Amino acid sequence: MSQENVEAVRLSIAAYQRGEWEEATAYLAPEVVWEVGQELPARGPAAVREMWTRWNDEWERLDMICEEITGAGDKVFVAMRYHARGRLSGVAIDQRVFEVHTFSDGECVSKVDFETRTQALEAMGLSNQTRVD
Repeated sequence: MSQENVEAVRLSIAAYQRGEWEEATAYLAPEVVWEVGQELPARGPAAVREMWTRWNDEWERLDMICEEITGAGDKVFVAMRYHARGRLSGVAIDQRVFEVHTFSDGECVSKVDFETRTQALEAMGLSNQTRVD
């Protein structure tokens, strides 16, 4: 199941980057909880899309680069780099975030962002030295 989950996340990222947000959220369960560090969790695919719309309004430019994506059991690990520039402030960011997507019955039921690789791997039940495939 791990490879199917990895492919679902990979396809979602590609759809997001093309601006096809309905397609990007197609792998999400209706009750998904989407947690990013800087705000309250979004609950459900529509709330995730609303969050993305707000981000799109706030950032002049927001680029995502998927640096690594691997799976283990019902979880998918993603190392994502964000490059952005604030629309009003002009503030630039370059940030790496480590995500853990958890699946149940072929759908993503949660996505949580972590500041460090170690935190994300621990959330997956793995150590930093464990190879994730």
